[in-house]
Amino acid sequence: MKLIRLSLVAALTAGAFSVASATPVEEAIKDIDVSGVLRYRYEGANFDKDFPGRKSDLMMSKQNHLYRAQFNFSAAIADNFKAFVQFDYGAKDGGYSNEATLNEKKTLAVRQLYLTYTNEDVATNVIAGKQQLNTIWTDNGVDGLVGTGVKVVNNSIDGLTLVAFGVDSFMTEEQEGDMSGFLSNIMGSSIGNIYGAAAIGSYEALGGDFNPQLWLAYWDNVGFFYALDVAYSTTIFDGVNWTLEGAYLGNSLDNDTQVGSDNGNFFGLRGSIEVAGWDASLGGLYYGDKDKYTMTTIEDQGNIGGVLAGQEIFYSQGSNLTGSMGRNLFGYITAGYTFDETVRIGGDLVYGGTETAAHIGGGKKFEAVARVDYKYSPKLDFSAFYSYLDVDADKNGDGDHNAIRLQALYKF
Repeated sequence: MKLIRLSLVAALTAGAFSVASATPVEEAIKDIDVSGVLRYRYEGANFDKDFPGRKSDLMMSKQNHLYRAQFNFSAAIADNFKAFVQFDYGAKDGGYSNEATLNEKKTLAVRQLYLTYTNEDVATNVIAGKQQLNTIWTDNGVDGLVGTGVKVVNNSIDGLTLVAFGVDSFMTEEQEGDMSGFLSNIMGSSIGNIYGAAAIGSYEALGGDFNPQLWLAYWDNVGFFYALDVAYSTTIFDGVNWTLEGAYLGNSLDNDTQVGSDNGNFFGLRGSIEVAGWDASLGGLYYGDKDKYTMTTIEDQGNIGGVLAGQEIFYSQGSNLTGSMGRNLFGYITAGYTFDETVRIGGDLVYGGTETAAHIGGGKKFEAVARVDYKYSPKLDFSAFYSYLDVDADKNGDGDHNAIRLQALYKF
């Protein structure tokens, strides 16, 4: 272990170990694995004065500096048992902002804390405690939704991972707008635990890689959720890689979940090709109901990024994946070129529309996104995007929205 890591762990754990045991700190922590994330974001956005519909789910502030730090500690504490704790810190500086609060921070807090039991004889892990959910309906990145519960993961069948879970006590405060729309209206009601299962496969078939996922979940007092994601990739010619991915997410909501709500159905399909540093994709999406509120994901855009494109369009009114009133049909293309396997320059074009019986949110929508990604090292990445979103509403005029994000991400 590097000296800098040993010093950091010692500083964070010295008090606990010195009180609980006479064992020297360096001896007690020598088997602790340390990892983490440091992230900085600059965001800026503005709206045309005639921009229709609700703006709150889109990137709003004219200028924001966002900071995130996470420190993870994992240690074997007994035979077959490991303990994991994640400390998290976030802050925001508003600068030139629309918001009244220009500086906002939260103290260092325990974000995840769980115990893992491993039985190698049956290739099974049991994870109990406060943990990130990592489902198809939630974000699996740094900001993913956290809940308290039990997860069982089994890998006894070659090429297949089986998962079962039950969670409650969802940490929604840090998500802010990521759980907006439909879901924010029901969070205050008497919702219960989520119980679910998944089968995630990884096989070689027909000369390529076949990766299916099946997810089932029941959210007490909300409804039954189900999802299927299937991806197939292969090399069709020398040096030409081709991928096809399709996803369906559906749900059957309880009748009293929310007045004016209906069951959700999402269909997404994307074909991609890579050759000699170039990449391109073509895809389409269909979801929602023009007369009633529906939802596709529980948090943000879930873990269905493989069939999405664009950036801000899925936060616009009528199109929000976490819940909106509107029937959506979009098509998109993406393209890019990667230099020396380190710098990618590319863009997305998304076009379609939202049909709604209400006088808000409906109309034609178009988004163009320019992207730059720079992999400086295996641990350090820089990225940036610029998004131009135009909404031509049926009854409420039209307007555009511009947004930019610069990001530095370090993982250790």
